[in-house]
Parts: sequence; structure tokens; C-alpha cells
Amino acid sequence: MTVISGNRMRLTLGRLIIAMTVVVIVALLTTVDMSSEAEPSWIERRLASSLLDVKVRLKTPARTSPLKSPDQDVIVGSQLYRAQCSFCHGGLDGRVAPLAKSFSPRPPQLTIEPTRRPVWMNAYLIRRGVRWTAMPAFPDLSEADAWRIATFLEIRAKAIEQRK
Repeated sequence: MTVISGNRMRLTLGRLIIAMTVVVIVALLTTVDMSSEAEPSWIERRLASSLLDVKVRLKTPARTSPLKSPDQDVIVGSQLYRAQCSFCHGGLDGRVAPLAKSFSPRPPQLTIEPTRRPVWMNAYLIRRGVRWTAMPAFPDLSEADAWRIATFLEIRAKAIEQRK
């Protein structure tokens, strides 16, 4: 076998792999429902969540709470959640939010299925939002108020886990 025929074989094999990859991607895209009514698949949710986690960790936001009075801050956090978050993320009564089904992807119902992210990451996401979702940024919300909401959600998540 000469060097030229070996290079040709590798080139042909490379083209075949690329062609097969394109065929698989096209097949997947034609079989997946891309409409806004469709729920994202487990793989889509997992991939998006993992990429978001990595991106936020690379930003290295503050990971220590600026809160001073935990009991009062949790009460304020629940009030802020009710006023600013419950329309999309579920009411404190455990009901699905009125606007939840009108967004794609659907916002997590945090009072039903709690977040598994750390408090500092939730506080960061509350202030900055999440691109390509209905989660807006709240730049006018103080850092402390974002931490109050995130801390409230953490305590609520622990309470839900204990009930299971």
C-alpha cells in the first residue's frame, strides 16, 4: 500500500463519517417536535442545565450570602417570591403558575419541584436571568433581595424533601 492510497482511504473514511453524522443530525431534527407546545426531552433539559451550570461557575459570582438576619430574610424572601416569581414559577400553595404553560421552555415550578442548584447560583440567576428562556434579568433587584428569594427557595426545597 502506498502513502497516497492510505491518505485517500483516510480521506474517504473521514468524509463517510461526516456524511453519516449529517444524516443522523438531519434525521433527529426532522423527528423532534420543535414547536413551542412540545416539552423538551430529557436530553435537552439535561444538556441545557449542565451548560448553564458550567457557564455560571465560570463567571465565579459571590458565593457567600450578604444576609444578616436569616429568619427575617426568609420571610421577606417569601414575600418577594410571591410578588415577583409566583406568576411563572408556582404559587406558595403548590399550584402550577398561571403563566407556566405559555412559555417555551416551561419555567420550573419551584414550589412543586424544587431547584437543585446551590443558593448562590440561584441568586445569580435571579439577578441576571437565563438566555433563550422566559427568565428575565432583574437588575433592579438588590443582591440581598436575590439572596433572600434564593434562601427562601432553599428552605422550601428542604421542607419538600423532608415530606417525601
